[in-house]
Amino acid sequence: MADSRRPSSPEPGQGGGASSLLNALVSALNEALDAVPPDLDRLAVAVSGGPDSSALAMLAASAARDRGWALHVFHVHHGLHPQADDWAHVASCLAGRLGLPFKQTRVTVDASDGRGIEAAARVARYAALGDMARAAGVRHILLGHHQDDQVETVMLRLLRGAGLDGVGGMAAESRLDGIDYLRPWLMVPRSRIVEYLREYGPALAPDYVPVTDPSNLDARYARGALRGEVLPAIERTWPGYRSTLERFARLATESAQVLREVALADLETVQEHVPPYDHCVRVSALLELSEARQTLVLRLWLAEHGLTMPSEARLLELQRQLQRAARDRQIVLQHEAVHVRRFRDWLVIDRAGDRSTDDGTASADAAGIVWAGEADIRVESHGGTLQFLSAAQGIDPQWLRGGPLSLGWRRGRERLKVGPSTPSRSLKNLYQERGIPSWERERLPLVYRGDILVYAAGLGIDARVPQAEPGIRLNWVADRPGATVVS
Repeated sequence: MADSRRPSSPEPGQGGGASSLLNALVSALNEALDAVPPDLDRLAVAVSGGPDSSALAMLAASAARDRGWALHVFHVHHGLHPQADDWAHVASCLAGRLGLPFKQTRVTVDASDGRGIEAAARVARYAALGDMARAAGVRHILLGHHQDDQVETVMLRLLRGAGLDGVGGMAAESRLDGIDYLRPWLMVPRSRIVEYLREYGPALAPDYVPVTDPSNLDARYARGALRGEVLPAIERTWPGYRSTLERFARLATESAQVLREVALADLETVQEHVPPYDHCVRVSALLELSEARQTLVLRLWLAEHGLTMPSEARLLELQRQLQRAARDRQIVLQHEAVHVRRFRDWLVIDRAGDRSTDDGTASADAAGIVWAGEADIRVESHGGTLQFLSAAQGIDPQWLRGGPLSLGWRRGRERLKVGPSTPSRSLKNLYQERGIPSWERERLPLVYRGDILVYAAGLGIDARVPQAEPGIRLNWVADRPGATVVS
């Protein structure tokens, strides 16, 4: 670019002599900053030391001063490359040259992470940025992602088989752990950023030399293979592919939003609040939808419960079971740390897991306790508290004090007499009548005195135990409550 096109002042974005190149970058940045809350007084820019984030820091420094905002520079030191210390030094020197406070955080990236080293580094990076932001009182962080980054992201997601909601690329604004990340240059090609640095960088930071991460072109990494081999081959035949893929990403995002609106409307018609499982899906209503809309509803339902998406094969298997299994047939899909279960006409998210203690070991078969008049007794081995509540009529307190009690789990064939004039009945039948799912029954302890069944959690006391007026009513309160019934 000729010298006559340089701005009259080394501060980019000021004066009428700024080039169209500079105007495009400044306009995109200002558009992003105009959208932030009016009470903003500080923000940060993440700087790796590379040209993209460094150029963003240079322009953001001027924009922040014009708006009266404090701008911080954050750097994440991954320690994955021998030159990582040099990159941190470059970022620190740039911040000093721009008169901005600098903060860096060293992170440890688990190279054995099953997601791959790139994904693990990304998770560590955002966690570190979030920590630095909270410590500095910052709610917004600028990121230097550009059109080339967006194209690479879209290509990678396409090649990994993502759907419409996944191939939309990076969002211009996203929130993670309470921090808003702004990407003002997603429609700006990297070549323009490099050109800006070549034209204006020496005036703003004379000593700045952009760092180059060799892994960017390392074919061992998916993104490196794209940059070094795949995309250059595409460009030789389709030189305008960046704009085409960027437009595809925008259209995919719009289409995904429409599908989400359809899924939201469908989910409203098929889900109901069913304590203690929060929102559950009524299976009969779900099956009235087309299979494609069933899939959308299930994905949205799982997402709203904070779960990641199961594989397409597992989701299709769940739909197949729902369509073919009888109404009284148990269906279980284990996903992450939860179970997706069917009970009668409901599809529920069961978070309690199996019958175990918090450290993952199996809970004890039996636990002995002695009641001495306490209002409740904590039973760690069974994951809950046994309450001794005053009642107009209930178990004779003297009888309860007369010997040790024990808590145990069902073993089968136990019977309970729920009323003085009713015969004893199997716990299985009584739990079925109460509408307590089979998996919850396995988490409800029984209270014995010797060989006498005194109380079954979720059902109540046995009418054959000595009673008095007033008496004691037992109640089990689980740490991870399921379908228990106060009795």
